[in-house]
Amino acid sequence: MSWQGTVKTCDQLKLLPSGKNILVKSIQMHDVPVNESKSPARVGLAIKGADEISRGDVLCSRNASNLKITTDAIHAEFIKSPYHKGDITENQTYLLSVGIHIKPVKIKNTNTYTIEIIPEKPLVFFSGQNYALLKPDNPGTRIVAKGSIH
Repeated sequence: MSWQGTVKTCDQLKLLPSGKNILVKSIQMHDVPVNESKSPARVGLAIKGADEISRGDVLCSRNASNLKITTDAIHAEFIKSPYHKGDITENQTYLLSVGIHIKPVKIKNTNTYTIEIIPEKPLVFFSGQNYALLKPDNPGTRIVAKGSIH
């Protein structure tokens, strides 16, 4: 996911895809407490309002309108890797890498240049965000395709 923005102590944020509202109690950078951090710094956050955060969860402002959350079919640009041998098959499980997410998906071919991606779990993304389609059990090249999500 695009890492952007600023986080401050006492910010009210939203955890996606769960939709829980959280409060930033404190921020640390390299074990030093700070009141604010700007992208692309790596920080530790002490938060209130979420018992568990999973890999791939997204923190955003409560009024973030440019993020989408879905388990419905997503239309995407499709550029097949020239190194991947074989065809894309429907009902086959692939992995979709979008930002820091890596989620299982099914694919429905719509035509040569676009596909429908059907996430098996909630997926958080920006419209226009780039993705990579992976097939980890493939004996050759594991990157199947790339493109951008519409």
